[in-house]
Formats: sequence, C-alpha cells, structure tokens
Amino acid sequence: MSEDHAALSPFLLFEYDHDPGTFCLMLSDVFMVALEEHFNARGYEGNGYGWTGVARQLLHVQAPELEGRMGFDPEAGTFCAYGDDAAALRALGELMRQAWGDPERLGALIEGAEAEWMD
Repeated sequence: MSEDHAALSPFLLFEYDHDPGTFCLMLSDVFMVALEEHFNARGYEGNGYGWTGVARQLLHVQAPELEGRMGFDPEAGTFCAYGDDAAALRALGELMRQAWGDPERLGALIEGAEAEWMD
C-alpha cells in the first residue's frame, strides 16, 4: 500500500499489523491545522470529528455506494475511517484528498454536512 501514501497524502491508508485484513484511512492533527480556518469560518472545529463530517458528506453526495462499507472512529486529533474493505477506504481517501486540495469544495462540503456529523 506504499503507493497509496503518495497518492492520498496527507491521508494515510494502511493495514493494521495487529489485525491483518483490517485497514485504516487516517489524517493526523499535524495536517489538520493547515485547513482549520475553513472549519472555523463555518462554526466547526477542524479536528477529527470535523473531518469525519466531511467524509460522511462526501459519501452522501458523491459515493453513496460506499456508505456502510466502513466505520469511523474520530478523536480530537485524528480522523480515522476503518474496515476490511481496502478499496472502499482508498476511494474515500481519493475523495478526501481532492477536498483537501480544493478550499472551495471543502467549504461546500462542510456547509452541506449535517451538524451532528461534524461533532
């Protein structure tokens, strides 16, 4: 999965060493800080919960076929999507990477997300 690292950066997709066959798509707070202002301007925090809201909105509007194929386990300092479907996580990672690189798109996703998805 090392090829995914460059393609999905700053998101990281990896297989858990302790649980082979289970994968994680992650974004750490080191990277979240760079785009925090886009969340703050809309009344949210750009933390793991806020990025989970973005992920849920992406699934809802762009990839409903991926809904239910992964779980989320955010923390204040980490976005984490996980599951046994590496292809679904990779597809979400590609969508998240696109949003990361496009502030207007990211803003629209934040604004369109359900409030409960953002906490």
